[in-house]
Amino acid sequence: MNDNSPQSKSSIQASGLSNSTSGQVPQVKYSNTQYSSQTASSNNDLLVYIPDIPPNISENELEEMIQTRIDKNLRIKISDIKCYSNLGVAVIRLMNEEDKKHLVSNVQSMVLDVKHNTNILFVDELDLDSYIVLDRNISKIPTADEVARRYMQVYTIADLRSCQQISVQFPNIFRFSLNTFDELVKAVKNPDFKIGSTFDTVYLPAD
Repeated sequence: MNDNSPQSKSSIQASGLSNSTSGQVPQVKYSNTQYSSQTASSNNDLLVYIPDIPPNISENELEEMIQTRIDKNLRIKISDIKCYSNLGVAVIRLMNEEDKKHLVSNVQSMVLDVKHNTNILFVDELDLDSYIVLDRNISKIPTADEVARRYMQVYTIADLRSCQQISVQFPNIFRFSLNTFDELVKAVKNPDFKIGSTFDTVYLPAD
């Protein structure tokens, strides 16, 4: 598969738990075969992700259900949990590395709701790219470096992110490789992206 295609994904590690925001719901690709030894937040807590959480259950109810199931069925105490219904993802903060490895490599999945046959998966990575679509009527299409620098300013990040024009057929579409879960939340919260006098849009597309 061409790395410049919209189907390409980049691995991101969460840097912490952010407030839930509204926006488009991206499809999240996941992998339960890779394990990160990096701590995922500033206080060295370990995070596990639950992709594709049920969209028809409120965030508060879902958080309580997940925590109760993990506690009663697996005898694992979690430090914190946050559901992002707009992203379709839940983030669990665990207390030790052993519990994280057990969830991701041994448990992998569990039944959340028997009545509705709802299962959840436990993974340690999320794969996701964001895309910026510029107005095709713009007088001059900026370079990938110019778009990356503007992205850095808009979302207040310290370093330039990898940015590529996806193809010569679509010179107004750029793919970004995100580094952290917080960046994803920011992009969903503020999808409008302005370069010069034109307003453009950040997308988190489906597969």
